[in-house]
Amino acid sequence: RIEKESVRMSSLVEDLLLLARLDQSRELAKEPVDLNTIITEAVASARAAGPNHPIEIKLEASEIFVLGDSGRIHQVIANLLANARTHTPAGTKIIITAAVGVSETTISVTDNGPGLSQSDQERIFERFFRADPSRARTSGEGSGLGLSIVDAVMKAHGGYVSVQSKLGEGATFKLHFLNKD
Repeated sequence: RIEKESVRMSSLVEDLLLLARLDQSRELAKEPVDLNTIITEAVASARAAGPNHPIEIKLEASEIFVLGDSGRIHQVIANLLANARTHTPAGTKIIITAAVGVSETTISVTDNGPGLSQSDQERIFERFFRADPSRARTSGEGSGLGLSIVDAVMKAHGGYVSVQSKLGEGATFKLHFLNKD
């Protein structure tokens, strides 16, 4: 038990350090990032970590690039996939899509799980916030930092994250990378 708790605490400290660095507006790398590759890698890891959740990938174009930090973008996608697996019952399908628009490039992670109340949606990106405890949790309790990290990383990339959900109808988390001229 002590070993498990030390691993959990170590992960919590790493998350807090990342948030502190992002709060200090430390620059992230601004390299071309191949989103199709990052998504495919994150999904492969998510499938291994949670084989009870089928994950479908829908990519709009053969090549989708944004400028950013590939490690942090991978982490954000992994956090959203982990969040979907954690808060939905086994067997719940997860769909990840990526699309390029005129003003933004988006990545969406959608599930048809229990969804979020309107009040939870308003606070979901706050640090240490945990959604309604009646939502399904398949493993352990999270720290309440995963989605705040997603929010901070997206802001550091000059973008943002949004959520759309209805109770009983699932949730869609969307990453918005603003296309700059």
